[in-house]
Amino acid sequence: MALLASCAVTERRSAIQHGKMVEKASQYDLVDVRQAVPDIGVDLRYATAQNVTGHPLYPRHMPCLLRSMTVERLKQAQASLRAQGYGLRIWDAWRPPEAQEKLHAHGGSTGLFLDPRTGWSRHCGGVSLDATLVDAAGRELKMPTYFDENLEQAASARVDPDPAVRERLRILHAAMRRAGLIPLEGEWWHFDDQDHLHDPVPVVWGREVGVQID
Repeated sequence: MALLASCAVTERRSAIQHGKMVEKASQYDLVDVRQAVPDIGVDLRYATAQNVTGHPLYPRHMPCLLRSMTVERLKQAQASLRAQGYGLRIWDAWRPPEAQEKLHAHGGSTGLFLDPRTGWSRHCGGVSLDATLVDAAGRELKMPTYFDENLEQAASARVDPDPAVRERLRILHAAMRRAGLIPLEGEWWHFDDQDHLHDPVPVVWGREVGVQID
């Protein structure tokens, strides 16, 4: 009984912290995707140990944030996919610059993470997201690779040997392109807002919205 009570208290605290982050983020035009598009799945990989660093970078209650105009594009893409019996699951969205620095320090040699000394990732501007395709029940579907892995096979234009995978990728990319979210050539899961392809700058540092980066 005491354990259940403790878990409930922890969950309430997490919800309060999440709400405070969302409120502060809104001052920088960052919108909580879960609130704006409730039927989109969110599984922030950097809030778990299932990423290239092997441990969480984001807090467990990290909100999934994007700039308001990018969220509007995301709504269009999700609606298009829903009409076809699919949907989106987001693996990453706004990335605090502190997290970008840690990711580059850990995995810069992989080519996955820009060096902040030469330019910021569009994730840090809240105008990019990483996403995959799910079925109508929200189950992740097989795609060319998993998240942040196997760049040799992750190119958007690569022809996958599995025809089912090829068709899913075509459906995902077509819906995102129609909404103005452009696939990155080297990473099939990464999409950029077409109006913000050049010279991205960080929207805000994590500490300004109460995000503690480990």
